[in-house]
Amino acid sequence: MTNTMPPIAAIRFGGGVAVDALLAEAAFRLQANGIVVEGFVQLERDLSENCCAAMHLEGIRDGSVWLISQDLGKGSSGCRLDPQALAELCGPLLRRVQEKPDLLILNRFGKGEMFGGGFRAAIEAAFILGIPVLVAVRDEYAEAWQAFTDGCHVELEPRSAAIDAWLCEHVHRREARDAA
Repeated sequence: MTNTMPPIAAIRFGGGVAVDALLAEAAFRLQANGIVVEGFVQLERDLSENCCAAMHLEGIRDGSVWLISQDLGKGSSGCRLDPQALAELCGPLLRRVQEKPDLLILNRFGKGEMFGGGFRAAIEAAFILGIPVLVAVRDEYAEAWQAFTDGCHVELEPRSAAIDAWLCEHVHRREARDAA
């Protein structure tokens, strides 16, 4: 019996791991080989005098950059993520997922996704369409990720070799996937 579930992989990471660079590098390598990759990678740019860098998402397919953080001011300790900005990106992403890219890469499964928002709908749509998904998951959201996927995912070490091995095994051009 063959496994008909689409592959879903999470790169588990904690502090000090450059997971955003790992995702961006993987997306770049795949695109250079003709693989259609959809989704977002996270960029942090210090564009202000605040203590924290602004958070941006870069569209993998077109390079567009979107601000997803709020300026809460100096000394604030609340979550900087702007849920409205993320919601505005999810609708267009869902339409692009319907075009069946070869892979969906998302910068995070985090608090928004844990509570039913963020890019959760895009992950669900990719799963339903049989599109492989690669996402970064902070250690603090691992339990929520486990519940969301019902354990039907693979956890990858935050290393290029581990990510590339998974990609090599599971990500193929749509034409090859459709022919199988």
